Amino acid sequence: MSDFDGIRRDISLKVEHIFEAYEKDNYCMPTMEEFRAMFNEHIDEYVGPDDSLRGAGLGMPSDIKQRREQKVWRVVNELEAEQRFLRSE
Repeated sequence: MSDFDGIRRDISLKVEHIFEAYEKDNYCMPTMEEFRAMFNEHIDEYVGPDDSLRGAGLGMPSDIKQRREQKVWRVVNELEAEQRFLRSE
């Protein structure tokens, strides 16, 4: 579970920033689709480069990338739910 804790720690500020920036510009929370589209722009920061760079020694096999991406999205979904709860009170 410590892997999730590390991911959570790394991503929590980004999720909070996305909500704050959207609310500042639009005076409401982003929809789930809007939030996920905005976070998706940053996914490579947390998962790593795609394997098109593998020949240069910078990528990772697609199965490893897929597993890391699944972990990241699981944490993102939890953090998104927390932000929605905190901001709806």
